[in-house]
Amino acid sequence: MTELVLTSPRARGLFVLTAHPEGCRVRVEEQLKRADAAFEKPLAAAHGRTALVLGSTTFGYGSSTAIALRKAGFERIIGVGYETPPSFRGEKLAMSSPGWYLTHALHEHDSAYETYLADAFSAATRDRLMADLQERGIEIDLVVYSVAAPRRSHLGQEWNSSLLVQGDPLEVVGLDFKSGQLAPIRVEAASELQVEETRRVMGGDDLEMWISALLYSGRAAEGMQVASLSYIGPELPPLRRMYWDGALGEAKKHIDATTSELSARLASAVGGRAFTVMNPAVVTSASVAIPAMLRYISDYLGAADAGYGVYEDPLDVGIHFVKSLYGEGDPWRSELDEEGRLRLDQKELEAGLQGEIEKLWQLQESGDPDPVTQAGFARFKREYAMLYGWEVEGVDYEAAYSVDPEMGPAQRVIDLLESD
Repeated sequence: MTELVLTSPRARGLFVLTAHPEGCRVRVEEQLKRADAAFEKPLAAAHGRTALVLGSTTFGYGSSTAIALRKAGFERIIGVGYETPPSFRGEKLAMSSPGWYLTHALHEHDSAYETYLADAFSAATRDRLMADLQERGIEIDLVVYSVAAPRRSHLGQEWNSSLLVQGDPLEVVGLDFKSGQLAPIRVEAASELQVEETRRVMGGDDLEMWISALLYSGRAAEGMQVASLSYIGPELPPLRRMYWDGALGEAKKHIDATTSELSARLASAVGGRAFTVMNPAVVTSASVAIPAMLRYISDYLGAADAGYGVYEDPLDVGIHFVKSLYGEGDPWRSELDEEGRLRLDQKELEAGLQGEIEKLWQLQESGDPDPVTQAGFARFKREYAMLYGWEVEGVDYEAAYSVDPEMGPAQRVIDLLESD
């Protein structure tokens, strides 16, 4: 193992290239403590179950839900995530992902976690996982689908997703990540091909293949449930056009429809069900890449800190999800909307909070944002840095830490990317 002193991250544009190993470990420890506090005792309905979490290795909804499930009483968490080992340029760290360090920390903490480092879109990944489940006699009680990627390959074809609108181009005043200033943004309209490619990447095709594989291989437990994690967002016109009514929204609508169809199949085959989970907006590594989203989340954070509403981070939402699904009396039943979707976004969509955010969006002038937005943006940047293990309280960034911890079968990690 290589020990290095990392005092600041390497970045390319908006994207951080080097995560901090100790910062990520401390973040994991903090989340485990919070989850412990949330579940003073295991939930009876969760006891002894096995979850398959597709998209489990980033500081977002996948890993947070996995942690909450384990603390609630799940016996085994099987994760799939696309992570590659740290790489070096000479003696300097060139690239490292927070997912590598997150996974290592979870596996060091608890033998219940098993992870496949693999492309979740790959048929080879599904085949290997089904074979391993059959060999070990494991059945899956819950599938959490939290896969997000810019591209997908399948049967020799490759598709790329687009963060574009439909109809006329969108012109809006957004927030610049580097300067912190309000500035005009123009988002072009997607072509029909771009919309279709986005659907192929972010829609329900891959989810349907995973559930079919589990059913055909006999690895779906009686009563298996499927949760596809999604986002619909507020009625705020610029954000609605950018997300739910944009190219990405067409993919989200497709996965919504696919999940509904899968629910009927699961009910017939194993007495199970599937539902889309509409989560709230949170700070993620993708938040800075979606036009208008950075400003919206900054406004959301600022307004919440000013007392106008409540912001929940991914672990808050993961805990809420698990308590809804496995809490006594089936709390999830009261949280379904008319389309049968589990709505965990109600605190974000509360009318008073959205009213304050809408007031901020009426200030469409370029330049300095409102003080509420400025405060929210400062928090956004801190939380964004912490996604990569930076600016974490209690970490000595002048000390040396191992930057390439071992991740292999001894750590219950199967690396399918190594052979690609």
